[in-house]
Amino acid sequence: MYTPKYFQENDWNTVSEFIRKHAFALLVSIHGGEPFGTHIPVELEETEPGTFVLRGHISNDNPQSQDFTTGQTFLAVFTDPHAYISSSWYEKEKIPTWNYIAVHIYGKLRILTEAELTDSLTKLMDKYESTSKCPVHISDIPEKSLQNNLRAITGFEMSLDRVETRFKLSQNRNDRDYNEIIHQLRSSGDTQAAEIAEEMAKRRKAEQ
Repeated sequence: MYTPKYFQENDWNTVSEFIRKHAFALLVSIHGGEPFGTHIPVELEETEPGTFVLRGHISNDNPQSQDFTTGQTFLAVFTDPHAYISSSWYEKEKIPTWNYIAVHIYGKLRILTEAELTDSLTKLMDKYESTSKCPVHISDIPEKSLQNNLRAITGFEMSLDRVETRFKLSQNRNDRDYNEIIHQLRSSGDTQAAEIAEEMAKRRKAEQ
């Protein structure tokens, strides 16, 4: 991913927090000589202090599952939020742009054992069921149904061999334009625009 230095985010705590918050990723491989992508939840896990992996699963009917044993490098793309930046907000320049956050992770895959897959699914359900009024736990699924579903999917663990970031948040703008962009995004009523504004406000002292 092309990223000028001033748009790079090198703080791992910031990057990992973003991955966990925006965990619905695009998993990309080369299948039959062409790029192939699957949109799935992918969770960041710390297997031991300072060592991280990505875990997820796909249907066995998905052709991409055939790529899991090829030894190739996979790409996981995490993105959102994003917002249009109007040049009318600038003091002088008249070229509009787009602010956004994206993280690309490259790594090799290992297929999970059934026990590891069950553990991964348990954590996934617990995470997303935590806000439900009537949360469902994996133990609530009848054993036969659970086993049938486990046989229909393949779980994977992906190493973090290379991490690329692009936190494009108007870092190249002067203070006047920067503060005006934050103001306009906050006033737009759009939730993604508001999230971009808050990310910008964290990085440079902004007028409130």
